[in-house]
Amino acid sequence: MNGAELKAVVSGSIPLSPNSEVSLAAGQTVTLKDGATVKLDPNSAIRVVGDLKYIPPQPSKQQLQENATSRGNELPFTSYTVFKSTNFGAGQITTGWQFDLSDPTRPRWQYCHYRQDISKGKAIKYTIASDGKPHPPAPLARLPFNFNAALSNCIGFPVF
Repeated sequence: MNGAELKAVVSGSIPLSPNSEVSLAAGQTVTLKDGATVKLDPNSAIRVVGDLKYIPPQPSKQQLQENATSRGNELPFTSYTVFKSTNFGAGQITTGWQFDLSDPTRPRWQYCHYRQDISKGKAIKYTIASDGKPHPPAPLARLPFNFNAALSNCIGFPVF
């Protein structure tokens, strides 16, 4: 028999032993039925080989108000910041990327802060890093957090 095609339907769970790897042959695909899900162990890792395109979040046209002008009828320069935050000790680590509309793939500026509320309406904020460079405390400074641990929680920064 020449040119036979084999189709198979697999359902259920497939347990894998620790450190197992699953790969698909070139051109092979996996399709899930509507409503089907794939769950990963929270301690697992995913490695992507090939091109991976990431498009950072952008403001909507309504948020940008592209036709808005200043009182002098000048078009304003528009930029936006994307924030990611995570709890850390008694405060939060916030990483921000500031983008210009002319280049939404490369941030113009990036920074990472530690912020802790100290009383109603009052907070301390410490810049941990900006543009990929750490801002270590002065030798005699007493921070309310571990600087190196906080630095390791800056999201998306290069390894320092």
